[in-house]
Amino acid sequence: MSGEETLLDIARRNLVTAKTMMKLVDADDGYLNVVGYHAQQAIELSIKHYLETHGIKYPMTHDISQLTARIPDDAMEPFEDIENSAANITNMEAKTRYIKNYRLSRRIVEKALRQAEALISQLQEG
Repeated sequence: MSGEETLLDIARRNLVTAKTMMKLVDADDGYLNVVGYHAQQAIELSIKHYLETHGIKYPMTHDISQLTARIPDDAMEPFEDIENSAANITNMEAKTRYIKNYRLSRRIVEKALRQAEALISQLQEG
């Protein structure tokens, strides 16, 4: 990679990792947690990228609601679906790493992947 790395670059890598790991879910549903974690990271880092590039300070948190609360109302459109799913997305980071036998639902993980992909695409374009 040339140039200075951005949070959006890191978000994109997390999305690629999540999509790659999704191929393993049918063999072992434990990968849903891995996919969910990386989807959450992709969304979190994308939001932080937006905030950072617009000069908006943000707390060092994984809480999606706290991050979307910092986005100005007139810029909220690309983030609305994510804001509505914030609790589920935040849980992907908070609950997947240490709770044995905890599994995210495939439906929620697939939705988060679509949301991450859409957000990254919108932020790249504009």
